[in-house]
Amino acid sequence: MTRQTSIDCYNQIKAEGLLSKRRFQVYEILLENGSLTGTEVAILFKQKFASSSHSEGIRNRLTELFDRGVIYEKAIVVCKTTGRKVTLFDLTDNLPKSVKGKPSRKQERASNALNALRDLYKNKDLDEKWKLVANLIKEI
Repeated sequence: MTRQTSIDCYNQIKAEGLLSKRRFQVYEILLENGSLTGTEVAILFKQKFASSSHSEGIRNRLTELFDRGVIYEKAIVVCKTTGRKVTLFDLTDNLPKSVKGKPSRKQERASNALNALRDLYKNKDLDEKWKLVANLIKEI
């Protein structure tokens, strides 16, 4: 049976679009079926979204949901398909948290440019142009 807090959390995530489409689909499978292994999620995903070609990335979506705090590792169980020890996942009652990843190439370039401007500002005499640049940097 699904807890009411999980249903409330699901409804808020859905209404506010807090997860990407694919992550939400995986989240929905866990809500509908309870605790599952990655293989079980992948099988149910293929059944529910037969037209999708994204079933290979299910384990990545589980990792992303885990990193965002909306699922947790409930137990280690023996997989019915492979016979190996695997993780059993279940829902938390949390809304997704933001995950800071590696900055994009564009963000890196902007950061490098700003740092260069800051160095330039520190090593030059203050005139009006440098004050303007300094103020622009401070606003970022």
